[in-house]
Amino acid sequence: MKIGVMTFHASYNCGSMLQAFALQQTLMRKYGAEVEIIDYSNWHQRNMYNLFDVRPNKNALKYDVSILPHIRVMQKLRGDYKKFLTNHLVLSPKRYTRWSQLPGVERNYDMLIAGGDQVWNIRCRDHDDAYYLNFAKNIRKIAYSPSLGAQNVLVHAQDPEVYRKYLEDFDMVSVREGNGQKWLQELTGREVPIIADPTLLLTPDEWSTWLPLEDIKGKYIFNYAFYHDRPETNRAIATISKKLNMPVFTIDYKSWCIYKLTEYGIEKYINAGPLAMVSLMRNASLVLTQSFHGTLFAAMFGRPFWSYHAPQIQNPNDDRATYLLNQLGLSDRYVVIDELANREDILEGYNTEKVNQNIERMRATAFSYIDSFMKK
Repeated sequence: MKIGVMTFHASYNCGSMLQAFALQQTLMRKYGAEVEIIDYSNWHQRNMYNLFDVRPNKNALKYDVSILPHIRVMQKLRGDYKKFLTNHLVLSPKRYTRWSQLPGVERNYDMLIAGGDQVWNIRCRDHDDAYYLNFAKNIRKIAYSPSLGAQNVLVHAQDPEVYRKYLEDFDMVSVREGNGQKWLQELTGREVPIIADPTLLLTPDEWSTWLPLEDIKGKYIFNYAFYHDRPETNRAIATISKKLNMPVFTIDYKSWCIYKLTEYGIEKYINAGPLAMVSLMRNASLVLTQSFHGTLFAAMFGRPFWSYHAPQIQNPNDDRATYLLNQLGLSDRYVVIDELANREDILEGYNTEKVNQNIERMRATAFSYIDSFMKK
């Protein structure tokens, strides 16, 4: 069986690339399928992860000027993502950059899969209806754990009926989070199971053996986050670092440059990209994260961690972190970063045995779902 996967593999984002790797490797190694990730990336996505922002506005120009002093190191660290894309993902022979190039691609495959990651987030900058597989006809279509990114298609789509028709053409639909399940069931009138993110399909041992990870020595804090523009958050992380007498590493090289994180004692790790992310997760003394995948990897590797947010900066519909933490039985790990800095139990662990049991249940449900479309 030959499968084509449509996902955010070309996002220069660790979680996006790692979930693409995990789904592809699972289908190849455990089900014997031939799997290609359809190498599609639209203009918005390419610009979003470019070194320079080519949009014709003042903010883009200001950003481009700000990174000029750091361009060499940024090119090197960006190359770490490119290497992962080239060395660890099996892509279609042809690259596609516009929706108009996609119709007919399905003739190369026996099945198409959409997911995982936020491919069904209709408000993200690189949104594209292609991830609803609307270019393909007369082929089996499966949705594997896509996320809507806290954006309700019933509210935010110009015409929700368009998306209902897209989903009507799917043989099987699943979703990653609870809110997404509620919205899609309301939209389609069909049962939509919640299925674990692809990264959970691999065990810690498989992550450690299927990828060439670094063995990082010493005690350190790994701050895996995307929003570094709030000085109070950076100061809180600096306080935690001093309290624990541990360095803090980040791999977000753009933010490290733009927001001058070195002034807060936050160090740029020597490498970036998915391999650095998993390596740092596996060996960290403490993980601080704002990320869904940061939370998931920290829990999988049994690391002390906190999923943090800033005071009063929350989207009430965004259950990505909270739903996952509830699934893991770790809802108390969701904290306000300013308050965490004042606590004395920052390094306190949790019941890893119970968490592993919850992960195994999630993994079993996921494999049962995959069995249902792979063994027909």
